[in-house]
Amino acid sequence: MARPNDAGARSREKGEDAGEYRACIRKRRYATQTEAKKAAEKASKRKDAPKIFVYQCEYCGGWHLTHRKPGR
Repeated sequence: MARPNDAGARSREKGEDAGEYRACIRKRRYATQTEAKKAAEKASKRKDAPKIFVYQCEYCGGWHLTHRKPGR
């Protein structure tokens, strides 16, 4: 299973790109699309959870999860 990136718990530092922070740094990174899809399926099965989607990050090249439908 993928390991979370170490930056997930840290706050945004002065001078960092806000878009990169929101889209990448604060999120768990999965090495493959398959790993991300498995995590999304598991998260979507929780009671009252929204459908979870995966996307490839433009900053790190890894895969992250989101509740936003792709293409938004």
